[in-house]
Amino acid sequence: MNLPAFSELRATFKASKRLLILLWRVDKWLFIGNAISVSVPAIVPFVNAYIYKLIIDLVVNVVSGLPFQYDQLYLLFAIRVGTLFIQDAAFSAQNYFEMLLWTKFPVHLYQSVLSKLANLDVQYFEDSSFKDKLEKVREAYAWRPLNMLSFLFYGYQSLLQFVIALAAIATLNWLLIFLFLLISIPTFVNQTNYAKITWGLWQQNSPYRKKFWYLSDLIQSGYSVKEIKIFQVASRFLSELQDIYNKFVKDNTKVARKQFRTNVALNLFGVAIYIGIEIFIILSAIARKISIGDISYFTTVLSSFQNAVNGLFRNGSSLFEAGLYVNEMFELLDTKPKVIQPDKGVKIKVDKPASIEFRNVSFSYPDSEQKVLDNFSLTIESGQKIALVGENGAGKTTLIKLLARFYDVDSGEILIDGNNLKQLDLPTWYKTLGILFQDFIRYEYPLKDNIYFGKIYEPENIKDIINAAKLSGADSVASQLPKGYNQMLGKTFEGGLDISAGQWQKVALARAFLKDAPILILDEPTASIDPKAESEIFERVENLSEDKTVIIISHRFSTVRNADKIYLIDKGKIKEEGSHEELMKQEGTYATLFNLQAKRYK
Repeated sequence: MNLPAFSELRATFKASKRLLILLWRVDKWLFIGNAISVSVPAIVPFVNAYIYKLIIDLVVNVVSGLPFQYDQLYLLFAIRVGTLFIQDAAFSAQNYFEMLLWTKFPVHLYQSVLSKLANLDVQYFEDSSFKDKLEKVREAYAWRPLNMLSFLFYGYQSLLQFVIALAAIATLNWLLIFLFLLISIPTFVNQTNYAKITWGLWQQNSPYRKKFWYLSDLIQSGYSVKEIKIFQVASRFLSELQDIYNKFVKDNTKVARKQFRTNVALNLFGVAIYIGIEIFIILSAIARKISIGDISYFTTVLSSFQNAVNGLFRNGSSLFEAGLYVNEMFELLDTKPKVIQPDKGVKIKVDKPASIEFRNVSFSYPDSEQKVLDNFSLTIESGQKIALVGENGAGKTTLIKLLARFYDVDSGEILIDGNNLKQLDLPTWYKTLGILFQDFIRYEYPLKDNIYFGKIYEPENIKDIINAAKLSGADSVASQLPKGYNQMLGKTFEGGLDISAGQWQKVALARAFLKDAPILILDEPTASIDPKAESEIFERVENLSEDKTVIIISHRFSTVRNADKIYLIDKGKIKEEGSHEELMKQEGTYATLFNLQAKRYK
């Protein structure tokens, strides 16, 4: 057995302190109520033990021929009744305050964690190590901090009981304290070491746990169940889940067996010490160093001390274990954004499109040495309609992520009306961007809310929502739904209806149109839409975007042919550029790919 490292104990102490401060800020009276309700049961047993000692001594005095003191007996029983009532009230109060704790505190934790996640950079959610941390926090933050608070309060109760018992035992013989410590310290080391091992297994196997939840979601989720049935891959996933589960069982069983053997040895050692102390108490009474009543008192104190030690180290080791998990939560809450906003950012006009320039931009994703963009330069004039085409992985979507400042460039700069993007006020900049991402969200909300989310910062206007729906073709979706724009979409909630991928895309496109931003970015906007609907949508886009900058990313060359300028991106560089007619005359890669696609429609 190894003592926990000082750094680990310090981390547990810091997490405990921070958690208690957090509870105080959430509800100070809840904090005080919990502290008082756990203190009373720690004190009352010693008061009762001393009362019984006095009663026994009264009885012994009567047997010895001394007069019986009725007044003193009545007073002792009155105090006894009072302590019993107070103790029962304290137990009821514990249940009451613990219920309030588990009711009120989780709401604050949910809000804190989700608020932090909502404000973190996109790049965190594309980082595998952060996903591992998030997986741990997701599993633990709803209940581990609450457990830790319970361990703190009950640990405080055991500590108070421990100190009172220690002081009482010291009045008998202060050397007995060393015997108590002789059994207490190994118990503490063993339990904290077990907590470390358990945490190590959990941490070590985190990727397995992440895969476990991923596979579980695949099997349970509506979006994947159809394909899983058709390809009959459920048995494969279930087999992998069983393998992961078996590994957890094997590792934890091995640790549990070792812990059991150690606990038995320590328990035998502890019993021997406690029996030895009880014999010492009896021999002291025989030698008339203490009274007969003291035998009852000190044996009760000894029992209370034993309970206090067990409770103290049980709660202490549990606290240590919970602290390892809670520290992960606090690390998440302490995570700093990597994209730093300036204190006084430049606010550009949100009612007209700005010029955009990528100047000698190079970029690699974090933890990757491969350059997605390499000394890339591109200028987009205000009001220009451009298209970006190229193979997957060429860097097209990365350009949009950089333009939205989800990431910062490694070198070079992105200029907006001549201002470095890093110097802009991001909330203002985001108001100028209307983006339909390739992996857009299918909000399981009413249809009108799905569209309204595009302009959530302004009061809802149903006329504007309907106009945006008409532009994207989502109005035809509404006409086919029983409740029209009030229809709940998706199958998660009662009364919800699912719609096709193409219909979802029209709804998402309406969301982008509603924002009516001066810069419109469409990433594969018609991937799930039939050619006829595609043609109608882009005719509307052209009418809508007369005074807007439009950036279209598409694999469909029919989609981009009307752009003012088309850029063929290859390995992070512009390989070809020009209008559709100019690129076709060049008879390069663009012309080859266009002709290949055109053959499919002949």
